[in-house]
Amino acid sequence: MKTLKYIALSLLAAACTTACQDDPELLTTDIGPEMTAVSSDASGVFGGKVGFEATMTDRYALSTLKAQVFFDDEMVAEEVIRTKENGTYSGTVTLPFYKNIPDGEATLRLVGQNVRFGVTTLERPLNVTRPKPDHLTFVLGGQEYRMEPTGVDYEYAVTADFPQKPQGYITTPDLDGQGSVVTFGYSAEQGGIVSDSTEPIPFANSNAGEFAVTFNLKTFEGSPFIKLLFDNTEMTMVDNDNYSIVTTLTQNQTYTLTGVSDFAGWDIDRDFFERADESNPEALTFLPMSGMYKVTANFKHSYLRIEAMKSATEYASLNADGSGNAIWTVGAGIGKPVIKNGDGWDMASTGLCLARVADKKFQITLVAGISINASSFNFKFFWPKDWDKGEFLGKEDASFANPYGVLTTASDLIEISDGGNLGLAEGKTLELGGIYRFTIDVSGGTMAAVLTVEHDGNQPLPAADLQINGTKMAQLDADNYQLDLDLTQGQTLTFGGADMFTPAWINPDFFEAVSAASAKVIPVSGKYRISANLATKVIDALVLNADGSGLATLSDDGHGAVYFIGYGIGSPAAADEPGWTTEKGVCVPEAAPGIYKMTAQAGKEGSTVLGQRFRVSGWDGKFFGARGWADLGALTSTPGTEALLDVSKGNINMAADVTLEEGADYELTLDCTGGKNAPVLTFVKK
Repeated sequence: MKTLKYIALSLLAAACTTACQDDPELLTTDIGPEMTAVSSDASGVFGGKVGFEATMTDRYALSTLKAQVFFDDEMVAEEVIRTKENGTYSGTVTLPFYKNIPDGEATLRLVGQNVRFGVTTLERPLNVTRPKPDHLTFVLGGQEYRMEPTGVDYEYAVTADFPQKPQGYITTPDLDGQGSVVTFGYSAEQGGIVSDSTEPIPFANSNAGEFAVTFNLKTFEGSPFIKLLFDNTEMTMVDNDNYSIVTTLTQNQTYTLTGVSDFAGWDIDRDFFERADESNPEALTFLPMSGMYKVTANFKHSYLRIEAMKSATEYASLNADGSGNAIWTVGAGIGKPVIKNGDGWDMASTGLCLARVADKKFQITLVAGISINASSFNFKFFWPKDWDKGEFLGKEDASFANPYGVLTTASDLIEISDGGNLGLAEGKTLELGGIYRFTIDVSGGTMAAVLTVEHDGNQPLPAADLQINGTKMAQLDADNYQLDLDLTQGQTLTFGGADMFTPAWINPDFFEAVSAASAKVIPVSGKYRISANLATKVIDALVLNADGSGLATLSDDGHGAVYFIGYGIGSPAAADEPGWTTEKGVCVPEAAPGIYKMTAQAGKEGSTVLGQRFRVSGWDGKFFGARGWADLGALTSTPGTEALLDVSKGNINMAADVTLEEGADYELTLDCTGGKNAPVLTFVKK
């Protein structure tokens, strides 16, 4: 009762302090209700329910009856029942399902309280055991697999023909005859399997096929998990696709990576490693200068990513005199192992580290059509892996707000803008399949950096004979092809080549599928750039100027094309939203004179489902009259649109407390018949 008295005294003191302010006096008592434990379960199982029943009477109004479970001195579960009147109250409290807790005696504590904070406590011993159900169930997508005991204490397993990553969750049957079911999923925060979760457990085998999935109901250990060893040290699982290790690497020393069954087919960054022995693909020779590096094995792209480190948690950088261990690059049109893996300005996730090949000399090697766009790119160099803390400009600029260096080049292939962005010199393109080495020499310090660009041979790209109406498409890179055509509204196009290429998705703003390999033209007649991606089997298009000189813009009278830039709309899926990278603006064609129409499904942020191009929430973007900062006039919306989208602040945002229905079809129309300065937005659910 000591604790109760201390609480009561504190409350009385508070009441006295406030009484001089004419506030109502807080009435308390240290006498709790009269309480009798009618019954309570003497035993229970982890994850199961424990029943209790108690009678309570008091001269004061009752407040609550609490059933609390204690493991030693720690309260691990509680159930609260509101109790206004004298009487008998009953209920259950659910025992937690912890790992590695042995069977033993817990305490069930019943705590009755009245409105004056008087408390009465009754305690009963409670024998708690870990259940051993006759089976568990592994839930993988829409399929369930029965897991049987293996003979090892608390271990269950199922053997079946699984994909390489059978990522699902595990559930128990009813544990106590009262419907008590416990699920086991993955927690990235805790780095393992936890109870009361259905987050997919990232099980992964070396390959698809018949293998066993196991789980131990006591230790929460499961299998299979890929165990990667780099130089005989286990790598840490970062997420479902990435394993990493920070270690010291020595120039010209050979290291091994084991645990990847198909590692012979992985992309090895030629700036950092070369395979030491073709007969032993796991052996890698380190090429740059010695230092601390993070090695990341990425299963999504079958790629080994190397980044220079200052410490176990800090990325490397440069000093003003050019000393240091790293230069970084990010931008549009480049990425490793392929362009689409890094295309954009997200430094944290796609920034690439240059290799320090000599003191104060750094390089990155890119292949035109694979890791750099052969005809268009826009990227720049930084010395930390961060924005606004050190970037190379194309000229000295004392007015620049952030720390900066100066990068120049004598290359006739590359131009460096005053802001430091690298692009192709006018009239130049890279040779498809060409290997280009970009080297930055900072011997003179960051204010006198020099870039050289070397064409170091070629490598073949896989090519396919893709055709539209019998005309061959031009290959842009390993996966992408394009063809510029004059199209007539309503015209039928036939796709051929590449073993009769059958698209998985055709942009419905431009085309309507007629058959498996043909489509009808939807927009107004004009010149269009049709693109095909062999990897994703997506057919898309852009609107061109009538003379084919470039991408169409919106004329003053409202004809041409419009582009969405920002967040909320992506194409061909929500995951492809452009953000504020203008080069990735989503093109919407002219469906009728001055009318721009886009039809798509709603999908969650990051959805990769083809056709789910509208985000269900979190829109923040706007339409432009070009793939750049070509503003339209003030946007207004038609009646009813404001219930879904808000344009009152200039950008297009989702209306307050609105979420689109996932999987439902919506239609967006931008009416520019009044000219580019009077656009009107309509957005409806179809």
